[in-house]
Amino acid sequence: MKTKFVVAVAILLFMLAGSVVQAQGGGETVATGLNAPMGVLVAPDGSVWVIDSGVGGDEEIPFISPQTGQEITAQFGDSARIVQIAADGTQSDVATLPSVLAGMEPIGGARLAMVDGTLYATAGQMLGELGTDAMENSAAVLKIEDGQVSEVASTWVVERDQNPDGTLVDSHPYGLTAAPDGSLWVTDAGANDLLKVDPSSGDIELVTAFDAVPSPLPSPTRDNALLTDPVPTGVVVDDSGTAYVSLLPGFPFIPGSSKVVQVSPGGEVSDYATGLTMLTDLRLGPDGNMYAVQVGQFTEQGPVPNMGRIIRIKAGDASEVVVDGLSFPTSIDFNANGDAYVTINGVGAPGSGEVVKFANLTGMTGTPVSEADAAAAAMMAETGDASMAEGDSAEAMATEEPAPAAQEAPATLPTSGGEPVVAFWHLVILGAALWGVGRWVKGYAVG
Repeated sequence: MKTKFVVAVAILLFMLAGSVVQAQGGGETVATGLNAPMGVLVAPDGSVWVIDSGVGGDEEIPFISPQTGQEITAQFGDSARIVQIAADGTQSDVATLPSVLAGMEPIGGARLAMVDGTLYATAGQMLGELGTDAMENSAAVLKIEDGQVSEVASTWVVERDQNPDGTLVDSHPYGLTAAPDGSLWVTDAGANDLLKVDPSSGDIELVTAFDAVPSPLPSPTRDNALLTDPVPTGVVVDDSGTAYVSLLPGFPFIPGSSKVVQVSPGGEVSDYATGLTMLTDLRLGPDGNMYAVQVGQFTEQGPVPNMGRIIRIKAGDASEVVVDGLSFPTSIDFNANGDAYVTINGVGAPGSGEVVKFANLTGMTGTPVSEADAAAAAMMAETGDASMAEGDSAEAMATEEPAPAAQEAPATLPTSGGEPVVAFWHLVILGAALWGVGRWVKGYAVG
């Protein structure tokens, strides 16, 4: 299985149960009770929709453990939900989708888009190690009409038959947007590519495959080069057919290694905004600016609580933090007034996911990312998290000696931005180390 966005935090999923403060950065909670929400959509009429990961189910199926890379028995069921949120906060289940609970990681719904009043979703994952045929409504773009779910296009078939990036065969359709011409654009976080789908015919076109990015760890699926998967997440498409894609590079999730790239109509890729961290979504606001979601931040001591952000994307290194202090945000969308709706607690105990509204977010003054990072580093230095304070960055960490072996959890654990339980952070760090070693070993086994 390729390194993908969900690994960044999904290994933590059912460990959180009350151990992280649900910081909301001053927003208003408009929906609660969600299970690892991954995507939010504001329709042209102002209605709000959200899609979550679910909690698996009672049926047992073979799957691949994200932690060890070995085949396991996973729990499967139609527990992922698409929910419509009324103005008064009333939540109505519109449809259910397949959900796989693989160890601690739920894999279900990902993102939503709307074309001519019809709702579409990305959902599920399929791996070459599991066979040639994906489960129904999995690793696909789906259409939702009158509560019924049907497959529009299979991203798995593209990955199975073409494997555009030439590494492990893995399709995890994630980002989804409706382009001005009515086409659907999909980022496949497992396949590391960008796809264009005709929602009427189901025709699917490969736009580009993304190159690997530098890493301090060797990649057994890339000839042991110091590289990691780019992991495309959010996508925006403008009137010219130019796409902008957020990348969340894989483990070890180095601060500053994320970026937004520009993809020309011909498929050429170039950097647009750099120096960012763990981006999971990208949206165009009504003010004409793009906004990205930073799900959190990893340091040598593990994930830092409440480091989720909303970032106004600017070319080069000029991006700005608009909202800070969020608990594992995953997605954002806007209404016509510039109010933002954000899914938080995309990592957390079942039912802890929420949608939070930030009124007039597009009118908020931003702080340059570099300044916000410096302030966060100073706070961490005061509270004992020396790794970021000492200046860990993509550039610095990429030149360190490769160290794929697991590290013992430190005795002093970070407390910045929340009130983590000590045992929880030990589990987090050991889980991340186990995942890294498991994927490292698995890569050699299949290579």
